[in-house]
Amino acid sequence: MENDEIGTDLVRLDNGFLVEEDSYVVHSDDVLEEENNSDSNGAGKPLREQDRFLPIANIAKIMKRAIPENGKIAKDARECVQECISEFISFVTSEASDRCQVEKRKTINGEDVLFALNTLGFDNYVEPLKLYLKKFREMALSPNSVVPPGHNQ
Repeated sequence: MENDEIGTDLVRLDNGFLVEEDSYVVHSDDVLEEENNSDSNGAGKPLREQDRFLPIANIAKIMKRAIPENGKIAKDARECVQECISEFISFVTSEASDRCQVEKRKTINGEDVLFALNTLGFDNYVEPLKLYLKKFREMALSPNSVVPPGHNQ
């Protein structure tokens, strides 16, 4: 995912802006449609696979943590999980975005994602994620916070 610094407060991502650690502003559909058409070198062409899915290397790295050290993951399994994860994220984000539209807000925050997960029937994950979000915010606000390796702030 390509990031461009914009001013001091915003970071431009592929399909929105990271405003703060827990706030993300999504482009309107009009802007996304224009960008999709210009990126695909012609109107009506679908997005490229690398623009629709999370990077396969990142997914494979996460998958390898769940199997024995000498285990292997087939290419089609990695691709299947890549597609499922990307669809799941879109599904949850869409529900969170709907809530923001109803409340006339443009920024999806952590509570919106938790609400979406609960609404979509993933309520078993809501309480652990609430705790994680609370701890994450405490660490992010702490002046002495130590960032674990592999996590950028």
